Amino acid sequence: MSNGKNGESRRDFLKKGAAGVATLMAGFGIKDQKVGAENLDAGKKAILMDQSLCVECQACRLACQRENDFPITAQSIKFKSIETGTYPEVEYNSTRWSCFHCNDAPCIDSCPVDALERGEGEMNVTDIEACIGCGVCLNDCPYDVPEIIEGKMYKCNGCVHLIEDGENPACVSTCPTYAVEFGNQEEMAELGAERVEELEADGKEAYLYGLEAQDGLGLFLILRTAPEDFELV
Repeated sequence: MSNGKNGESRRDFLKKGAAGVATLMAGFGIKDQKVGAENLDAGKKAILMDQSLCVECQACRLACQRENDFPITAQSIKFKSIETGTYPEVEYNSTRWSCFHCNDAPCIDSCPVDALERGEGEMNVTDIEACIGCGVCLNDCPYDVPEIIEGKMYKCNGCVHLIEDGENPACVSTCPTYAVEFGNQEEMAELGAERVEELEADGKEAYLYGLEAQDGLGLFLILRTAPEDFELV
C-alpha cells in the first residue's frame, strides 16, 4: 500500500477525506452496484484511479511523460470527458484513459515482433526499440490506447522500472489529491469497492470498473457515472 504525505496511508486519507469530497462532488445520485473479483491475479499489480477525487490537473500525464522520456506529443495518459443528462440538468464527468493493462491483452498476442510483453507486476510493457510501428496493437486494443509517433508505439508502461525498485508509478507519486493508488490487483479491487460504498453512502452515484473486462484489468476506475456512458464494456 502506498503512503501519502507525512507517512499517512492513502487508504486512511481516502476515508478521512470522504466528507470533504462529498461536499465538493454533491449532486450525484446513488445507485446500487454489485462487484465480484473472480478474475483477479494475486501476483499482478494494479493502478486505482478515483475520479471522485481527480481535479484533472494533468500532473499525472506530465509526470508519466517526463519519467518515461516520451516524446512531447505522446499522451500516455489522457482524460475522456462526457456530458450526461438533458438541459438544464446536465452533468460533466471524466475518466482517465490510458493502458488498462489487461489480464487478457490482445496487443501482446498480436504483436508480430514481440515488442509487447509482461513486465514487473505483470504490467503490459512496450519495448520501444523492438517496436516497428505497424499499428497492429492499435487495431486490436479494445480501448484504442496505443499511439504511433515517429514509427514507434507509446503507452503507459506502469513505470515498471520504478516498480522494480519498490517505488510507485510516477502518476501515483505525483497526484496532489491522492486520486491514484497502486498495489496488488486484489488489494486495489478491495480498496475500490470500499470507496464506491463510501460514495454511495454519501448519496452519490459510483461504479468500479475493471474487475471483469478483459479477464480483469491492471487499471481500475472509480467512475461517477455508468461505465457504458464512456463506452466501457
